[in-house]
Amino acid sequence: MTAEPGRAQADCPRSTRAEVRNPVLALPAARILATIDLDTRALLALLFSDLQQEARARAHQNWNRHKAVMAAYWSAVATYAGHVRRTLYGPAGNRNRTPLLLRQPGYSPIPVRDWAEASRCYCQRRDRSGLGARDFAEAELTIGDTVIARISYNGRIWLAGDWQPGDTPLYDNAAISSAAN
Repeated sequence: MTAEPGRAQADCPRSTRAEVRNPVLALPAARILATIDLDTRALLALLFSDLQQEARARAHQNWNRHKAVMAAYWSAVATYAGHVRRTLYGPAGNRNRTPLLLRQPGYSPIPVRDWAEASRCYCQRRDRSGLGARDFAEAELTIGDTVIARISYNGRIWLAGDWQPGDTPLYDNAAISSAAN
């Protein structure tokens, strides 16, 4: 006896179906995302994770300022950024992958999960070295063979390439630590 098409979906509760828990999976573009190479998907997932965190922070700020419409907007942005991020991960086994690698001349590479961990590892390495800022080499963050960012002597993370006047860091460890205090 063969199963009817669509029968498996009818047998499981609607709330446990992947496309119900993550509506982005039901979109045709989600199938295209699954065909992108793992390194590119990892980079996109990292960026959507940042987008989700920043949108949540803005939603929280707007709720505190009694700006409900903007708070709802940023909450929706955060929700869908999370849905897209989880779509990019694919099978559950890829979720624990640490795609970022902190590379620095004279040191072994360190796998890191996010900007904060990369900055923290770099600063710990710098502090243990005993070298001054002038003598301690900058580091690069890579996914696969692609350099996506660099870490300056102070632990700030910048887009890859030379610094230009007006550039703002991707991650500013000084701003994060002052906001925590």
